[in-house]
Amino acid sequence: MNGGELVSVLEAFYALDVPDPEWLSGSLSALSRVAGRGHDYTAFFYDASDTEKPRVGTPRRLEPLPPELVSVWSVFQSTLSPAFARATFRSLFVGSAKKTALGPLGPVLAERERHGHGDMFYLNALDPSGIGCALLFSARTQDFSIGPKDRALLKRMAHHLSAATRCRRRLRGELGGFDSAESGKAVAEAIVDDHGRIVHAEGVAKEESARDQILAAAAAIDAARTRAHRSDGDFAMESWHPLTSARWTLVDSFESDGRRFVVARENQAGAPDLGLTDRERQVVVHAALGQTNKEIAYMLGISDSTVRVLVARAARRLGARGRRDLLKHPVLQALATKSQPP
Repeated sequence: MNGGELVSVLEAFYALDVPDPEWLSGSLSALSRVAGRGHDYTAFFYDASDTEKPRVGTPRRLEPLPPELVSVWSVFQSTLSPAFARATFRSLFVGSAKKTALGPLGPVLAERERHGHGDMFYLNALDPSGIGCALLFSARTQDFSIGPKDRALLKRMAHHLSAATRCRRRLRGELGGFDSAESGKAVAEAIVDDHGRIVHAEGVAKEESARDQILAAAAAIDAARTRAHRSDGDFAMESWHPLTSARWTLVDSFESDGRRFVVARENQAGAPDLGLTDRERQVVVHAALGQTNKEIAYMLGISDSTVRVLVARAARRLGARGRRDLLKHPVLQALATKSQPP
């Protein structure tokens, strides 16, 4: 993996004003500079909000599909089923198709291998709504593996992909399927100017502690994008979180004169109302998707210890004896299996 290009990937993900087809292509192009040009790259949106009727959008590719693999997409579409949606779109963040999704993707892999092609790796914009997108890169040879460090890197990239995909949909008020337009919100709760000053704040962002957190996050992202740090992938991933204070995604906005602002947009994942605080709900819903406390902390831009406290507090509120018992709650178990809780 080329860590020196990670900032370009995050910039491509958070380009919210780019139309969907171009956004998919731009994200794939940036990913190819990290994972290498010697692979096939494909991206598509999907709607698995109703696992009984999963749908996928028109795929985008960096290069034309090799003629011998034209049949693979048809095989993939034929595998779409409730079981497939639950085992992939509603459950997986990142990984090797052979190692983590061999069952549902077995026919696809078999068709690829029949033509001499190898494994596929995926980044999935996993979201409680069941609506997201998938970025795939696949080997043109049978021998293809990724080490633990690169796998962890890809998972962090998938967290950013999830936040960016949801923020795009919220910005356009699309909280239904990918061809829906239900009322949504993507409120600009704070705006930071090019001098590092907050020039607008509303709601929770008016609080001094919130303003401090937004300014610190904006400064950290700017530091990752400087010439001194841009080639340091580890620094970029540690500095740039998908959310800030479990509430905001920070994105660029440019005026007509080219002046740049950073907008803190409310971008919390949809979560069932279980009588919990906003932060407790965010931690619990991400835990229900299979994330560890450390992964949740990274996703939400809060500390590991804060996640542990919030999980324990949510468990007490719901009468559960710890994290494991908490995740047995029927409403939380339903998140990975169907669109509506029982």
